[in-house]
Amino acid sequence: MKKVPLIFVIGIVVIGIVMGGISFFLTVETLAAADVEEIVPDKTEVEAVDSKEEHANSEENNENNTKEVEKIEETKDDKSDSNNGKDNTVSNKKVFLTFDDGPTSLTPKVLDILKEHDVQATFFVIGRLAERYPEIVRRTYAEGNMILPHSYSHDYAIYSTFETFYDDFYKAEEILQNILEIQLPQIFRFPGGSSNHSSFAYGGEEFMPQLTRDIIEKGYSYIDWNVSSGDASADYASKDKMLQNIFNGLQNRDFIVILFHDVGRNTKMAEILPEVITRLQNKGYEFRTFRDITEEELDRMIQLKIANKPIVR
Repeated sequence: MKKVPLIFVIGIVVIGIVMGGISFFLTVETLAAADVEEIVPDKTEVEAVDSKEEHANSEENNENNTKEVEKIEETKDDKSDSNNGKDNTVSNKKVFLTFDDGPTSLTPKVLDILKEHDVQATFFVIGRLAERYPEIVRRTYAEGNMILPHSYSHDYAIYSTFETFYDDFYKAEEILQNILEIQLPQIFRFPGGSSNHSSFAYGGEEFMPQLTRDIIEKGYSYIDWNVSSGDASADYASKDKMLQNIFNGLQNRDFIVILFHDVGRNTKMAEILPEVITRLQNKGYEFRTFRDITEEELDRMIQLKIANKPIVR
């Protein structure tokens, strides 16, 4: 029997080692890619709305309607404060940061910023995205923030009938409760806000007035906002414009609910968020969430037409 040359044996061993190393490297790369894929944005990440322009217009209409109602209320409040000699102390100034349309690839960045500044916020999330990113939902809640429904689909066609709305809404609520293993409070936010105009094309102009009355009778509270960052504008607002929107909106207000969107592409919002938080802290605002909202705070929101705003056409 012929002896196999030593050099040949060594060559076979070397080739085996090299091939094994390549295989290991490719396996690691594949696993790493799979990890990244969890939070890579794609067009399902809200683009949860039919179009960004429609979404922006709907929320702008909601905000304009809110401002008209608030003018009377805030004039009364300003006069009352002046007559009583009140000043805006820390205990009197409250802010609720709210983020719509997540979770997306941007949400972990927002959570990092909140954690770094030791503040919490409320996230009104889309059910189908929560299904895709349950770990982000769990992390959000575990870090002291609040998770509440913002519909399952964020498709304005849910405003066609009561049945289409409630089917979508209850589905979102059930998904979030299953992910978090908790019973959520009966608080939520309508896609586009309670006085949106996008519903006109589906259920007509009287649909939202009827729906809002019905959902209050079911024991729910719906939440709008009285300050908007404008970050959902069709062309994505500049950082300076967002800051201007927010801090102009603070004028004569000591109780505010700010609207943001943690949509995947909305990186400018995340870039200004540290400055927003710091400036609000310097102005003496206490950061609150809907996780531990008091009856007094909810009553204040109702008074200011931020919560359960009556819709009249």
